[in-house]
Amino acid sequence: MADALHLQLLVSRAEVLGADRAAPLPATAVVVDERVNLKCRVPVCEHYGHNLMCPPYVPTPDETRRALARYQDTLVVQRAIPLSQPAVDEALDGLSYAAAKASGQAPPLRSAYEAVLRDSKNEFVRLMTALEADAFKLGYRFAAAFAGGSCVLCDVCVADGGGPCRHPFEARPSMEAVGVDVVATAEAAGLAVELPAAEHPCWTGLVLID
Repeated sequence: MADALHLQLLVSRAEVLGADRAAPLPATAVVVDERVNLKCRVPVCEHYGHNLMCPPYVPTPDETRRALARYQDTLVVQRAIPLSQPAVDEALDGLSYAAAKASGQAPPLRSAYEAVLRDSKNEFVRLMTALEADAFKLGYRFAAAFAGGSCVLCDVCVADGGGPCRHPFEARPSMEAVGVDVVATAEAAGLAVELPAAEHPCWTGLVLID
C-alpha cells in the first residue's frame, strides 16, 4: 500500500510536470469493462493491429483486471488538450467543415489540428512516464503508467514489420487500450471527462502504484 504522503507528493509532482488535475484512487475503484476494448474493433480503429501500444498487442481486459487485483493504489491524471470546438470554428471563420473544404481552407486546418493533437498527446505520455519513474524512485517497483489515445511517438509504428518498439521507455498504452473505462474511473476519482469533448477536451491517464 502506498504511503499517503507519497501519494500527495506524486499529485504535486504531476502538477509540476504539467497536469491540470491529479487524484489518488484505490485500485479497487478502477473500472475495467470489455466493452471499452470492443470499441477498438467495432468499428475497427485504424490503429488496431498496427500499433504496439494498441490491441491486440497490449494486455486484455481480463489481464488488466487480474493485474489490478494485485495493486492497492493508483493516481488518475488529466491534462487539457489545447483544442476545442470553438477554436476550430474560429479557425474556419464561421464556415462549416464541408464549406471550408470546398473553399480550400480545410486541409491546412486539419494539418494544424492534427499537429497540435499529436504534440499534446506526446507531451502527456512523457508526463505519465515521468510520474511512473518518480513512483519507482519512491520504492514502488511495480509502478506502471497508462496514457491517453493511441501512441504517436513515431510517424509509423514498427508493428507491421514485427520489429521492437523504438521508444520502450516512453511508449505506453492508453487506459482504454487495456480495457479501462476512462469516464467511470475518472468520475470515481472525483474528476470529469466530457464526451463528446467539444468544450473541454483532456487526456486522462493512470499510474498503478505498488
